[in-house]
Amino acid sequence: MKLIARNLTKHIQHSLKTDRVVAIMGPRQAGKTTLVRHLLKSERPLQYYNLKDPDIRRSLKASARQEFQFFKNSLIVLDEVQLMPVLLELIQLQVDTYPMVKGQFLILGSNHLLLNRQIKESLAGRVMLHTLYPLSFAEMAGSSTGSLLSRLLRSSSVTEAETSLTDFYLPAGHAADLAAKFANFILFGGYPEFLTRRRSEDRKRWLNSYHQTYLETDLRELAHLRNQESFERFEQLFAGRVAGLLNISGLARDCGLAADTIRRFMNYYRQLFVAWPVLPFHANIGKRMMKMPKWYFIDTGLLRSILNDFRPDSGELFENTILSELLKGIYLETKRSDLFFARTATGVEVDAVFSNLQGNITFFAEVKQGGTAHKADIRHLKKFVSMFANSVGLLINSTDSTRKLDERVWNVPAHWLLS
Repeated sequence: MKLIARNLTKHIQHSLKTDRVVAIMGPRQAGKTTLVRHLLKSERPLQYYNLKDPDIRRSLKASARQEFQFFKNSLIVLDEVQLMPVLLELIQLQVDTYPMVKGQFLILGSNHLLLNRQIKESLAGRVMLHTLYPLSFAEMAGSSTGSLLSRLLRSSSVTEAETSLTDFYLPAGHAADLAAKFANFILFGGYPEFLTRRRSEDRKRWLNSYHQTYLETDLRELAHLRNQESFERFEQLFAGRVAGLLNISGLARDCGLAADTIRRFMNYYRQLFVAWPVLPFHANIGKRMMKMPKWYFIDTGLLRSILNDFRPDSGELFENTILSELLKGIYLETKRSDLFFARTATGVEVDAVFSNLQGNITFFAEVKQGGTAHKADIRHLKKFVSMFANSVGLLINSTDSTRKLDERVWNVPAHWLLS
């Protein structure tokens, strides 16, 4: 398989020099093991344990303390550590024995909350957490320079942000190539497996298999589901509500399940890095904001597989791709997932709200799949921008260049913003 440099690598390498334990979490097949074994460079020898192997689990169950002590001068890598959470207590003992040694353990996991809970109990103050998502569009497209999104996040003023929007340019040939790659990206998503699977039908079959073997198997182990059909019914109706306000009571009614069951199913999705909630933006608007969240899938290809919908002209699936890519870009720059939407009680709404690194600029974004900007597309953007002096509005669509549409409101091509 072709190896692609991951943008998170530099952050992990830095953590290995400053922290005793480093944890990389993320969905299965996102590339965690490949990053560690082939892309990550460490100043210490690497000792790798794949805990999916039952023989390795049995061996460590009997002699983990001696094994860790023997390899104390190596970087010890524990892959799928959630399968043996008892090891975290032994990690704590060893790093406390050698508190000045950095980069002692690197732990990988694909179960978010289980790993976090164990870390809070055993490794508080000793570990640096990182999340590795499937490939971003910039990574998959092989972009070597900073994205326009990165430049906006690093802007220190509205003037600097607008200067970046004015000056950012891609040559026609490169822009056309990126547009074609992005059209493919919004159909199948960013799992590294697609670096070698070029045919559409092969990609669809892999996504279907991933759904069956990962979601159903891992979910069953996590949740101990007694009724698989109940979850399958929830899954279809939940996936169909992506990008819309999610009314749990309404979803529970349509599924024929209790609201608490729906909340539990949604929490499983969060634990397994399948989907995440985008909460309403509250800065100085207070009671006018709606309280219901929106939910999006981390990877649009998986969402399409669940829905069996690979149409290129779905606005909701296009929006899911943009929000997921914004999440990845913001996390890479800030190590936080500070992405919101805004909606007032009167129905004025924009799809995404985020801030620059310094927190003194608010970006309001509206997502439209088409390539032409209409007055109606920026009506709500203009209203939100008018509420906040230090803000910029972004209409993200399939246009072919950036241009200013109104005071502090810009049209930005999705493949320019994210590449």
